[in-house]
Amino acid sequence: MRPRAAWMTDSDDTLLEFLSEYELALSPRVIEYNLNTRHKSSISYSTVNRRLKLLREAELVEKEYEEGGFYAITNRGHAYLKGELDADELEQSDQ
Repeated sequence: MRPRAAWMTDSDDTLLEFLSEYELALSPRVIEYNLNTRHKSSISYSTVNRRLKLLREAELVEKEYEEGGFYAITNRGHAYLKGELDADELEQSDQ
């Protein structure tokens, strides 16, 4: 099991795994739609949107197009999925 920071949830892992699998920059709405229809997850749009913002603050995802809100996984996000990041490295001061 990969180390997870105290602020992280199962939804964060689901989002990162999805973005890693497809290697695309996607909007929160498209991510939510595909997770719920194709991957049989039950993550709401508001949760996807909220968690992506936190993952961005932790530099696990990046916002590639500010106006459209397209998110993609970063190298740091890939490192997290591989278990290469210590949970202490993921702690956020405002959490």
